[in-house]
Amino acid sequence: MASLLCALSLSLSPSGLTRRQLTALATAGGASLPLRTFAGVEPTTVEASRASDKARPRVTSKGFIDLRIIESYTSSPVLENSALRGRLTLGLYGEAAPKQTARFVQLLTGRRGGPSGDPDSFPSLSSASFSARRPSELLLSGSCPGVSEVRLPDSLGGGVNFEWNGLSVALRPVLESTGVSHDRRGLLTHRIEDGGTVFGITLGPAPQLDRDWAVFGEVLAGSEPLGLLAEVEALPYLTGEAAPASVTGQIGAAVYSAQRSALMAVTQALGDSRADERIGKLLRRVEIVRSGLL
Repeated sequence: MASLLCALSLSLSPSGLTRRQLTALATAGGASLPLRTFAGVEPTTVEASRASDKARPRVTSKGFIDLRIIESYTSSPVLENSALRGRLTLGLYGEAAPKQTARFVQLLTGRRGGPSGDPDSFPSLSSASFSARRPSELLLSGSCPGVSEVRLPDSLGGGVNFEWNGLSVALRPVLESTGVSHDRRGLLTHRIEDGGTVFGITLGPAPQLDRDWAVFGEVLAGSEPLGLLAEVEALPYLTGEAAPASVTGQIGAAVYSAQRSALMAVTQALGDSRADERIGKLLRRVEIVRSGLL
């Protein structure tokens, strides 16, 4: 059965099937479907892949995040009917980035101390979301549910502590430099001087991140079903200017404009001077519905 579905996936053009039909084929028989290409990215040759593998850090453990992408709020009264689901399989660099790998394993499992820890003893990526993107550079997660920053007064030395559901939690910055360049798409990274639970996935080569960010893993080749990251890149986001190219039609543009105007109005009403930080915020939901180790 799997070989038949694989043959079908190779003989039928992706444009002749809907995304849901392709997903159903892959789920039914585990068929290997070719990933869709996207702007500026060509399928990697076997030779290039092998050469690149030699220069990459060794993957010491694997995890996953399951995503639910709400692509439209207007096409159906039931959001699930407008949702795309998929899994990203992650490879972690436990030798090149041991500290951040240990932290990320805790976030994947929601267990302090990793897989052997008590359940629900640490913030979890399950029920978190991806909240922003930098075009062609980085997809950024939001904080895990229940996590908040607490800025300490100068009398206590200043700085930032973190709380989770009202309790202090060890989420201080992981000061670790791996020496791995942000040279390709699909790398897991975090800002070195920032604590908390936010991480990013590169959307292309981004060597400008090498100074302040540290790579600790990767989206494993072949685990991005039907161009899942490309689907996220196609979602509308806050630009601070005109509606993005991914918003088409009068209704879509009107929805985008209303969302942008509402956000800017709240920002101004609160006297918030950080409006620029909201640029890049996704205007659709990209939820992490489940995470863990493999």
